[in-house]
Amino acid sequence: MRRLLLTLLLLALFGALPSFALPGDPARRSRALQTRVEALLAQTPGMKAGVSILHLPSGERVEVRGHQPHPLASVFKVPVMLELARQIQKGSPGLDLEQVLILRDQDRCLGSGSLQHRPTGTRIPLREAVELMMTISDNTATDLVFERIGISSVNRLLTGLDLRQSDIYLKNRVAWLISLGMGSRFRGMSPRQIAATWSKMSPEERHRVARQVEAENASLPLSRFQAAEDASARNNSHAENLAVAAAVENLGSPSDFSRLLAGLWKAEILDRKWTDYCLGVLSRQKYRTRIPRLLPAGTRVWHKTGTLAGIVNDAGIVEVQTRQNRREPVVVVVFVRDVQEGREEAAAELIAKIARAAWEEWR
Repeated sequence: MRRLLLTLLLLALFGALPSFALPGDPARRSRALQTRVEALLAQTPGMKAGVSILHLPSGERVEVRGHQPHPLASVFKVPVMLELARQIQKGSPGLDLEQVLILRDQDRCLGSGSLQHRPTGTRIPLREAVELMMTISDNTATDLVFERIGISSVNRLLTGLDLRQSDIYLKNRVAWLISLGMGSRFRGMSPRQIAATWSKMSPEERHRVARQVEAENASLPLSRFQAAEDASARNNSHAENLAVAAAVENLGSPSDFSRLLAGLWKAEILDRKWTDYCLGVLSRQKYRTRIPRLLPAGTRVWHKTGTLAGIVNDAGIVEVQTRQNRREPVVVVVFVRDVQEGREEAAAELIAKIARAAWEEWR
C-alpha cells in the first residue's frame, strides 16, 4: 500500500509539471539557445539585430525581435528566385531558364557584380542571371530577373504564404537612385531628409514613387550614376549614408524569412524539382564569412548574404549532424542593422557565433 501511494504521489508531482524537460530534449535546448543568443547580442552594443532560428524536425523556434521588419539588402533575392521558380513551375508562357535576357542601359546598377560593365545588348540566359544574382549577388542580374517576373509578384508570393511582415518591390537600381536623391521628389535633399521623407510615405506611395524615379532615370548612363555615388561618398558621412540605406530598402522580418526557408526545405512552396533547383543555387553561395564561418569543415549550408551601409545580414539552412548520426536542418536568420563604420567584421562574427551556437545546441 505504501509503495502504491508513493507511486501515485510521484505521478501527481510530475503530472503537475508539464514544462518539465528531460536533458537533451528540444525544449531544453531551445531555452538554452535563447539564453546564448541573448548573451551574444548583449556583447555587441549599438547594433540592432533580429534573429529567428527554427529546428525543423521538432518545430522549436528561438527568436529575438524576430517579428520586426529589417532592411534586407541582398537577402531579398531569395524570394525573387523562389517566385521565378514558381512561375516556371506553373508554366508561365515563354518563361524558362534558357530564356535569353537582353542588357539595356537602364538595367545597369552599381555595387556587386560585373554584369553592369558588359556591353549594351549583351545576351544572358536566365539560368546564368540567377546564378550571378544568388552566388555573387550581382545587382544588375537581379534587376533583370526581378523585372522579368514582375515587380509586384514577390509580394503576392509572400502574402500567399501569410508572410506579412515583409515588403519587397524595390529593384537595386531604383533603391540606389532614390538614396542618391536622383528623382524629382528628392532632388536637393540630404540623405537624412530623403530617409525622413521616405519613412513618412505610405507603402502605396513608396511603390508609386519608386516607379516614377525609375522612369525619370531610364536614360541615365552608368558613368553619371557612378559619379553621383562617388560624390555622395565624398560629401556625406557614414551615419548619413547608413540612415538612408536603412530607410530606402526592401523590408522583411527574420520570422518571415525563417518560415520562407522552412517552406522551401519542406517542398511546401515548390515541387521537388524546383525545390532542389533553388537549394542547389543557395548551396553555391560564394560569400561564406557569416553563417558558415565557424561551423565544422564540411557542414552543408544553403544561404544568402546581404550587405549595405550599416546592414549585415545572412539567412540560411544549416545541416546539423547529430551525435545520433542524424542529419537535421536548422534555419538560421540573422539581420543586423545600425552597424557603425569599421564594425562590419564584428557584425559578421556575431552572425557566425549565433549559427555556431545553434549548431552546438541541436547537435
